[in-house]
Amino acid sequence: MHIGFDTKKYLESQIKALKDVCGNDTNQNLTIEFGGKIIQDRHAARVLPGYDEDAKLELVKLFSEGEAAPILVVSGKDIDDGRIRGDFQTRYDKETFRLMDALADRGLHIKYVAITRLKYKSGVSERIRRFIKELEARDCKVHVLYEIEPYNTTGDLVQQFQRNKYINTGKRINLVLSPGGGSGKFNVCLSQLIHEMLDGKTPRYVKLETFPIYNIDIMHPIHLAFMAASADFFDCVKEDARQGGGATSYNRDLDNYELLRSVAKQFGGNGTYLESITSATSMGLNRIKDGIIDDELVQKEACAEVARRLKRYQLEYEKGITKKEVVERAREILYML
Repeated sequence: MHIGFDTKKYLESQIKALKDVCGNDTNQNLTIEFGGKIIQDRHAARVLPGYDEDAKLELVKLFSEGEAAPILVVSGKDIDDGRIRGDFQTRYDKETFRLMDALADRGLHIKYVAITRLKYKSGVSERIRRFIKELEARDCKVHVLYEIEPYNTTGDLVQQFQRNKYINTGKRINLVLSPGGGSGKFNVCLSQLIHEMLDGKTPRYVKLETFPIYNIDIMHPIHLAFMAASADFFDCVKEDARQGGGATSYNRDLDNYELLRSVAKQFGGNGTYLESITSATSMGLNRIKDGIIDDELVQKEACAEVARRLKRYQLEYEKGITKKEVVERAREILYML
């Protein structure tokens, strides 16, 4: 089979970049956010023919249990709303347990789970209570984190984050993972960073992402496939004006960078490393482009993915599990090709 992506070449480049970051100032805490799926990333495998759908797990495995701990982040809102994981057609609570078992089969055991996006004054639903009990039965330490409202660079942002308890893994490096996009990983990361700065530390942060790819064109079909895959979040690839040079990011990371920058400034010297991050692009590590060996084939498959997504959303809309706005968003993206 002809391939358009060389996973080995990508991993060599990505691992080198990650080691360069981790090799600096090893006395300080480091939070690494892994965007997207760690294993069974079938979207990436479809868009990048030749991509090993478990590729990101190899990056997680760089860290030994002695120095790092994985934290699995799950959206409580997705559980309450009954969100379906498209590739496996499972609800997110069941998907979490399926993912934990699949990770365990691959040698990665989850001991810490963060349930995010809960309303501060609304309490915890019965469905989430059952979810927590099942996690605790697996000997997981469960933390509940609340939504920050409004989620912007003004107001009592730090005070709101202090409602969330620090997830003390006892490790210098925390690896923040999730079953899929929109789980609230950055909420967990920022909460951890704030608590560490309040404790007098100078923490570090980096994000590993698959899509979007900062050094390819905004309108590349890969980016349109990414926007189609996240049509329910209305994600949009944009120019990263702070980075310049034509670098691309997307709306949520651009907003998250501004939050990170605003918070870091409030902590003086303890925010030194975080303040040294100058853009959404520079807070991330993405070497996907280094693995693309046939851009023409990749573009073709990315176009096909946009069409597949639209068809899927149309079927889900007919079943009453997807909103009409999501179908319209996917159709709008298809017209961009």
